[in-house]
Amino acid sequence: MAKTAGFCMGVKRAMDIVLDAVEEEKELYTYGPLIHNPQVIEMLESKNVKVIKNLDSVQSGTVVIRTHGITPAVRQEIKAKGVKINDATCPLVARVQSIIKKHANKGYYTVIIGDEGHAEIVGLMGFTSGKGFVIGTVEDAEKLPPMDKVCVVGQTTLDVSKYKEITKRLKEKYPDCVIAETICDATEDRQGEVLRLAKEVDAMIVVGGKNSANTTRLAKVSESAGIPTFLIETEAELDESKISRFNIIGVTAGASTPNWMIMRVVKRLEEIEKRSRKGFQKLYNAAEFLIRSNLYIALGAAFLTYGISYLSGIEPSVYFMAVSFLYFFSMYNINHIADKDSVRINEPDRIEFYEKNRDILLKIGVTASLVSLALSAFSGFTSFLLMLISICLGIAYSVKIFPSYISRHIKYQRLKDIPASKDVFVALAWATVCVLVPASAKVWGGINFSIMASFVFVFLISYIRSVLFDIRDIQGDRFVGRETIPILIGKEKTKIFLLAISGLAAIGLFIFSRIGWLSSLGYLLIIP
Repeated sequence: MAKTAGFCMGVKRAMDIVLDAVEEEKELYTYGPLIHNPQVIEMLESKNVKVIKNLDSVQSGTVVIRTHGITPAVRQEIKAKGVKINDATCPLVARVQSIIKKHANKGYYTVIIGDEGHAEIVGLMGFTSGKGFVIGTVEDAEKLPPMDKVCVVGQTTLDVSKYKEITKRLKEKYPDCVIAETICDATEDRQGEVLRLAKEVDAMIVVGGKNSANTTRLAKVSESAGIPTFLIETEAELDESKISRFNIIGVTAGASTPNWMIMRVVKRLEEIEKRSRKGFQKLYNAAEFLIRSNLYIALGAAFLTYGISYLSGIEPSVYFMAVSFLYFFSMYNINHIADKDSVRINEPDRIEFYEKNRDILLKIGVTASLVSLALSAFSGFTSFLLMLISICLGIAYSVKIFPSYISRHIKYQRLKDIPASKDVFVALAWATVCVLVPASAKVWGGINFSIMASFVFVFLISYIRSVLFDIRDIQGDRFVGRETIPILIGKEKTKIFLLAISGLAAIGLFIFSRIGWLSSLGYLLIIP
C-alpha cells in the first residue's frame, strides 16, 4: 500500500471549504467539478452541491471555484453576477497563475507544458494575456515560433520525467527562457513511490477517477516500470480472474481519491486472496464475523471488566462480565445500524454485513440490552439505574430526540450532533458499565478512591481509543457532518492532545498504585 495514496493538501483544503459551506449556504455551486473523482462529486451532489458549467442558471447563492482554478475573465463574470465567491483553487495552482501573470505583465510569452483542454490548463491560459502556448511533447516544442522572452511552466500534476525532458529542449531552443518548477511535491512523491513500489510487487492497482490527470499519470508511470497495471475507479472494476494470478499486488491512488474508496479496493483484494487460500478460509471467516458483528468488542469489554475489578481491589465476577458483554454487543450494533451513512464511508467492509443482517442484529441487540438490564437489577437498584441510564443514552445517541416541528429550530437534533460528543459518550459508557456497575454491587458506603481512580483510568483509555478512530475516519466524518476532535483542531494537535492524555493516565496509574488506591497491576499497565 502506497503511503502517499489519497487526498493531497489541495484536495483536502477544497473539500473542507465545500463541506463548511454546505452547513452555511442554502444554494451552493461549484464552477466545474470540484475535483476529478466521480464518486466524490456524486456524494457532494447528494448534499445539494450543484456542478455548473456556466452561470446561466445561477441567480444567487455561493459559487466555489474548483481546485484547478478558473480564468480571470470567468472570475469577473461571477463577480458581476453578484453571487458570493468561495475560492478553493489549490494554492500550488494559484502560485503558477501568479508566475504566469507576473511574467505576462513584463511582456513574456508563456509556454505551458501539460494536457491541452484540462481544467487547470484552461485556467492558466487565462493569465497569459493572449500570449500563451500549450504543449505536451518534445515534438510540440519543435513547432513553437521564435520568441524572445519566454516563461515555461508545467501543469502541477505533470509527469516529472516528461517535464524535465521537454524543458531541456526548450532551454536549447530559447537559451534565455525562464523555467519555473511548478510540479507539486505530492505529485513527485507519488510518482517516485510508485516506481519504488513497482520493484517489490507483481502488479499495481491505481485507484481514482479516469478523468483525473494525476491518477492516469500514476498508471502510466507504473506501466513504464514494466509491471501489469490496473486503473480502476471502484472495487467493482477489479477482475478477479486477472488479479488472482499475482502474488504481491501494490495499491496506490490519485490525489483526488478518498480514503474510503481505497479501503473498499483493499478489502476486495483481501477477499480475493481469501478465496485463493482455501485452507485459511474458515479461520478468516470466523475472524471476520467476530469483527463485523462487534463480538470482539463485547469480549474485550467483558475482560476489561474483570481486569478493572482486580485493579480496584474488588472480587472479579463472571456475572458482571456478562453484563458488560451484552451491553456493548447491543449498543455497538444498534448504533452502527442507525448510523449507516457513517459506516458506509468509514467502514465500507461492514456495510454489506449490516444491510444483510439488519433485522436479526436489531432483534439480538435489543434482547441483549434487556438481558443486561435484567441481570443488573438482581444486583441492586443502583446497578439497575446505572445500566438503565447507559442503555437509554446509548440508544438515544443516534436517534432524533425532538419531533420534526421542533427540531427544525434546533441545531443539535441528536446527541451525536453535539461537537466532539461521541468520544465523551463512548468513554463514559465504558467507564460506567465496566467500573461503576460492578462496584455499585460490591462496595458499600459509596464509591471509594480505588473506584474513582479506576473510573478515570477506563474513561481516559476509552477516550483515547475513540479519538484515534476519529483520526482514521476524518474524511468520512467530514462528509456526514460529524464534528470530531480531529476535525475541530486538526490531526497534529489531536495527536499532541492524545499524547498528553496518555501521559496523564500513566502518571495517574503510578501515583494511585503507589499510594494504594489501585493494586500492583497498575504498575504493569504503565508499560504498554
